[in-house]
Amino acid sequence: MTADRPTNLTIVDADLSRTEHQDALVTMLDAYMRDPMEGGEPPSERVKRDLIPGLRAHPACHVFLAYRDGTPVGFSICFLGFSTFLARPLLNIHDIFVDSSVRGRGIGAMLLERIEATARDLSCCRITLEVREDNRVARGLYRKVGFDRVVVGEHRIALEFWHKPLS
Repeated sequence: MTADRPTNLTIVDADLSRTEHQDALVTMLDAYMRDPMEGGEPPSERVKRDLIPGLRAHPACHVFLAYRDGTPVGFSICFLGFSTFLARPLLNIHDIFVDSSVRGRGIGAMLLERIEATARDLSCCRITLEVREDNRVARGLYRKVGFDRVVVGEHRIALEFWHKPLS
């Protein structure tokens, strides 16, 4: 580890059959959802109840947990997808979070390194993610580790994230 990285930090591939990993992920999701950038509201009891079974049932889910001195301080949930244009798998970072009490200490970069190593092991052609335009800190980190906005053609074209809620 480099001198600017905490030595008491571990990033693990979560094993969601282990109760301690389940508890850590639910705890971290709660902190993530309560963060003002994510709406400031805790997860519902249904989300807390259904998160682990839902992720365990998903065939292409990769979960990473960050621990500092044995305490969970961050996580990422990624899903394997497929690029039809390149005919290869890709890894999408669906969620990534570092607790506000330990931000700025290299934990996010370490999670991203672990995600990249996994993507390379899976022969992925790229890693994708979405980020809020007003999240300058996250955007700075993503740029620092090699991410860039999507370029369509010769010019940057803004992409929009759309959804259709289903009951």
